[in-house]
Amino acid sequence: MAIRSNLMADLAQMANGAASAFGGMREEIDNMIRQRMERSVNARGLVTREEYDALRTRHEALAGRLALLEAKMSNTADSLANASARRKKTKSTTSRIKKAAK
Repeated sequence: MAIRSNLMADLAQMANGAASAFGGMREEIDNMIRQRMERSVNARGLVTREEYDALRTRHEALAGRLALLEAKMSNTADSLANASARRKKTKSTTSRIKKAAK
């Protein structure tokens, strides 16, 4: 019985060792695959999802700022056009008053 018990313990110990060795091999293979994929992606000039999301967020922020600046410029242009029209109207009124005064 003791021989059988030692044999079973040895087999169990050997199975545990093999399982941990296979686990280590799996991690090594995963790391090698990940490294090769990164090299392949970098060689093709592709970006990661995180980089893409960061660029998209930055693009949206810049587009919003541009729209705000364009709106301000449009309002400024409208204000200048209105001021110019008022000046012209004032000048024409002033010239009419001067002509009427003569």
